[in-house]
Amino acid sequence: MKIKIVELEQKLGYSIKKNFQSIGFDTASKCGIGIIKTTKQYAEIDWTLVHFKSDNIQEIYQQMYWSFGELINKNLDCCIIEDVYVGQNPNTSIKLARFGGLVIAHAIENQIHFETIGAVSARAKLGINTRKYPGKAKKAVKMWLKETLDLKLDEDNCADGIVLALLGIIEGIDFKPKTKKRKRKKKS
Repeated sequence: MKIKIVELEQKLGYSIKKNFQSIGFDTASKCGIGIIKTTKQYAEIDWTLVHFKSDNIQEIYQQMYWSFGELINKNLDCCIIEDVYVGQNPNTSIKLARFGGLVIAHAIENQIHFETIGAVSARAKLGINTRKYPGKAKKAVKMWLKETLDLKLDEDNCADGIVLALLGIIEGIDFKPKTKKRKRKKKS
């Protein structure tokens, strides 16, 4: 999809870097990847889904390593990786951390600037309201992309990859999550 940078800036409410390439990784066994290349006038948004299948986790790591190596090259300016959400299952969190580590390794090898950010923080930076679809945050992101950028996705997994890539092309974006101020308890 190709969109004028002026139009994209109006829709996002941010200034966009020109002549810049960003890639966003939502790492999992179904890895959603967003790729954005800007010129002086246009932003070209692309995406892909890479599905890694195997009963052997070492094979999945190898598949990811080679696939990520094909996508991450010296032409990129930045690489944004979704940070690991620590949920109920620690083994899943460990695998996701390793998946992200493979992306980071390729970014370092190619001397590409990289950032990590949690899915909730990434969505919040763009004002994506996931409460419209309780328990279906990826669907909310997919619908936001359709409503905001007229970007139609066949499936949900690439949505966060595109959001991450969008963050990569925004001028001066702060990747640190907002910290909530603690409310002080009143002494009685």
